[in-house]
Amino acid sequence: MIKKVGIVGFGALGILFGSYLSDKVGKENFYVIADEERVKRYREKGIYKNGVLCDMNYVSPGENSPKVDLMLFGVKYSAMGEALKLAEGFVHSKTIFVSLLNGIASEEDIAEKFGAENVVYSTAQCMDSLKVDNAITYRDMGFLNFGRVGSVGSDENIAALKEFFDRTAFPYKMPEDMSKNLWGKLLLNTGCNQAAAVFDCCFDVLQKEGKPREVMIGAMREVMEVGQAEGINLDEGDVEYWVKVLDGLNPQGMPSLRQDVLNKRKTEVELFSGTINRLGKKHNIKTPYNEFLYKEIKKIEENY
Repeated sequence: MIKKVGIVGFGALGILFGSYLSDKVGKENFYVIADEERVKRYREKGIYKNGVLCDMNYVSPGENSPKVDLMLFGVKYSAMGEALKLAEGFVHSKTIFVSLLNGIASEEDIAEKFGAENVVYSTAQCMDSLKVDNAITYRDMGFLNFGRVGSVGSDENIAALKEFFDRTAFPYKMPEDMSKNLWGKLLLNTGCNQAAAVFDCCFDVLQKEGKPREVMIGAMREVMEVGQAEGINLDEGDVEYWVKVLDGLNPQGMPSLRQDVLNKRKTEVELFSGTINRLGKKHNIKTPYNEFLYKEIKKIEENY
């Protein structure tokens, strides 16, 4: 049974999900893990969710680090190596690992560090949290998909995670095809996140006809084609489904990649168009929309 939970990475998604779970399991059983400097900053400035101070248990690695039954990762992919090191002292042989990161690579990194037997694949979906400095605002919490991919994700750990989410009333779904769900989320992010950054817009612009929506959907279709070449059962119906998901989001919300460029942070462009362009070349599939988005986002980063 999952009793103690840790999270490394306390950004928009980490705050959204982490503060919720902390309230459910009790502050004494939920640990926000960070280096000493970051913990000091969290304690001094506080973290706010919809204007309310989050009462969290911030801890740094040490000799007596508590062992957790569930470890969540909510960092940017560029910080994943550091996050794995921070988590090291807080895990035991049965700790279950769940990544909240975008893309399709973080679970492989966790498996390489801690072993594949306790990794459960997941994607976060339909949340609209917006982080500015030490505060997030949101309307829709969204939910977490989780399940098995190949031999990764034991029945025992999936059952334990389901029991925990049921006990804490945490919103989740268990897709029949988790591989397809991972690629579906990649399809959404590659189109939506990057188009919002390049065209400097919120969801409302992407929800109506025009150049940004055209580019977004074009990039999504390229993900579909590349995914098919990788053996993933994606089709035009999946593009339509994820566009519908986008159309249901808060019009004034914005995806994480646009938040990154507004705050002059390194983006996850390599996880999105970077991945699709590389795989496109591998399979001799042209990806002009993703080539365009990749170049434009790189220009934005260079001009910080």
